[in-house]
Amino acid sequence: MTHIIPKPLYCNTTGGTVPFGAETVFSGDFEEIFQVLREFMPKTGGGNKIIFVKDTFLEKEEYRIECGENDITVFAADKSGAFYAVMSLIQLNMGRKSLPRVIISDKPRFYHRGFMLDCSRHFWTVEKIKKILDFMALLKMNVFHWHLSDDQGWRIEIEKYPLLTEKGAIRRATDLNKNCSGHYAPQTVGTEYGRGLFYTKAQARDIVDYAAKRFIKVIPEIDMPGHMSAAIACYPELSCTGEKIEVPDEWGVLKNLGCPGKQALYTFARDIIDELCEIFPSEYFHIGGDEVLTEPWESCPDCQRLMKEKKLESPRDIQGYFNGVIADYLAQKGKVLVGWNEILNSNFAAPDKMVGQWWVDSGTETEREWLKNGGQIILSFLDYMYMDHPYSARTLEKTYSFEPELLGVPEGAHILGIEIPQWTEHIRTEEKLDLYTNVRLLAAAEISWTAKEEKDYKDFEERVEKLRNPLKALGIKTAPHEFYSGRAYTDNPNGHISEIWDLWHADPDFEMKCLKK
Repeated sequence: MTHIIPKPLYCNTTGGTVPFGAETVFSGDFEEIFQVLREFMPKTGGGNKIIFVKDTFLEKEEYRIECGENDITVFAADKSGAFYAVMSLIQLNMGRKSLPRVIISDKPRFYHRGFMLDCSRHFWTVEKIKKILDFMALLKMNVFHWHLSDDQGWRIEIEKYPLLTEKGAIRRATDLNKNCSGHYAPQTVGTEYGRGLFYTKAQARDIVDYAAKRFIKVIPEIDMPGHMSAAIACYPELSCTGEKIEVPDEWGVLKNLGCPGKQALYTFARDIIDELCEIFPSEYFHIGGDEVLTEPWESCPDCQRLMKEKKLESPRDIQGYFNGVIADYLAQKGKVLVGWNEILNSNFAAPDKMVGQWWVDSGTETEREWLKNGGQIILSFLDYMYMDHPYSARTLEKTYSFEPELLGVPEGAHILGIEIPQWTEHIRTEEKLDLYTNVRLLAAAEISWTAKEEKDYKDFEERVEKLRNPLKALGIKTAPHEFYSGRAYTDNPNGHISEIWDLWHADPDFEMKCLKK
């Protein structure tokens, strides 16, 4: 059995081994990728050749590997397929002194195989992001969704609006627990967070370039018109009331919205898009669009005037109108608007200009109707995919079990792909980020690449464990088996999930504390 993740469509060992390592010579087609491939190769071994052959009968990203007596031939239609072939060989070589002689035929199930990292609530260094990108590349994941703004912090330099990073990056304190229900006493770190914690344009370009060399596109997310408190704290004229506020230090869904009834919001949005489109070449631009509470618009004269002028039926259509204006502006730049699935709840949702990201059940048939009408969707359903949730409530096996059919969506129904998000309200250290991210990235890679009929959780778990030490040698730490199988917390003999969620709301670090015992 090979231990490649994601599992290839076809893999057969033919007996014997071939050399593989630092002295392996690359030759043939796709010479442009040879340099970056060298960065992933083992530091010793080799003495043979990998011969790359362009095969136009293969699909985009598809590859085939044939190991001869000594040399290896890689067939691919494009550079990405050739790159992924070598990623499979590198994994196959992990923990071994030589490479098993194999024949592999492989191609992805979905086009979009993504990971989202929240860098607003807590900031992650350029070096850490590059390590994550290397890991994603090894797993053939091809989208890094970069969450750069939210209520609690703005994290990207915008030259036209310098206050966004001078003031909008800084909050006075940080909540330690998820006091959503009000049943738990809030715990906070009373020290300032965020001063100087943002990405310069040069750093953003560096990350985009680094990712592109690994066949990963970077999609920026700038939240609008909700989750805009950090921006409004800097520029109050963006809101309905113009009231001066501070960058919030609490989590949850807040009512500090941008005002679609004012031209200031559209000017701001276009200016942000203009500057960021110079950095991010991806065809997609994410505007968030989730959790917009419309109450401020209901009492806002400017929003009410907009409703009357545009003959909008409800306050919810105010957001739809705003999204439509921004989608049109992005389309002029050759880009498609992406937003969380709340953006679909409007008569202004346009399948040719927007992509929905399905994270929560809307309680309606909106998403399924969108797909029927030709709209595209990225699947990130929270009950399976949210990484920040405790393993005691959402085991790795549950994440791995995700299938579009669970949402009543048939295979091939305009599903762009799968993306797994890591929200970081309660992830403040690299140790916790690694524990709750890396092993779930392995699962996300497999469910977005591997054909449904090839999925097998027991087999997947065995491969996870076989890769544990080789990944650790690369600086990639994965959660222990008892952790990701949901057995770190042992004081719940009746298995009540509600008790786990109560614990998590009161203390999001409760599993970490169990592990350290």
